[in-house]
Amino acid sequence: MQTIRANGIDIRYDIQGQGPWVTLCHGLACDLTLWDEQIDILAKRYTVLRYDLRGHGGSSVPDEGYSFEIMVRDLLGLLDALKVETSHFAGLSMGGIIGQYFALMAPERLNGLALTSTTSCFGPSMEAIWDQRIAVARTQGLAPLVESTLERWFTEPYRYENPKLMEQIGNVIRGTPVPGYAGCGRMISSVNITAKLPRITAPTLVLVGNDDPGTPPVMSEEIAAAIPGARLEVLPQASHLLNIEQSQLFNLLLLEFFG
Repeated sequence: MQTIRANGIDIRYDIQGQGPWVTLCHGLACDLTLWDEQIDILAKRYTVLRYDLRGHGGSSVPDEGYSFEIMVRDLLGLLDALKVETSHFAGLSMGGIIGQYFALMAPERLNGLALTSTTSCFGPSMEAIWDQRIAVARTQGLAPLVESTLERWFTEPYRYENPKLMEQIGNVIRGTPVPGYAGCGRMISSVNITAKLPRITAPTLVLVGNDDPGTPPVMSEEIAAAIPGARLEVLPQASHLLNIEQSQLFNLLLLEFFG
């Protein structure tokens, strides 16, 4: 793991492999370790860059300055600092929303776009839910949110069969800085970018778990329908973190798409 200064913040990142660049972008209350199941197989063909978003992991945690436009400027600053001209991009959940903004703001830097377990619009009904989660985080930290988050992220059988992994990921959630969680939670709750998606020109793969309650398949269907030529894959027996729960199938789909 290394840290570099970009767009006015310190960004923790990791690079492995050789070949064309692939950038991996995690979701809320995660960090770059979200992609551990993808690194070995992707690094055989690609130079894989994964990084911690602002407010997460080992990156800077500003009290303010959270928007998807700023998140893309962080990404572009990181790519510039590492002298990466173009890259494939895979983003999960919040990382998938960042990917949509990236494709619109800097299409010349993007080779292929993989959007996983994400949305282009939550709608006003979700704002109260996010307000409640943020209020809990500000007053009690993220520990009270761990169990309900894991229930959304994984199917019940998978949680039951993988207690050590649940503990590991629960610790990442618990350790997420509150300013980062609150700032990113507010920007997620207000996302509404569907009408702009027809402007995306990058080849696009949309992936979603069939059992995802947080960003259900209908949201991915809307994204795939709006982006010209986009391909949709619904993975069985998988919830939100399908890159972990169905890692083998997920990895094969990514390799096929980027390759």
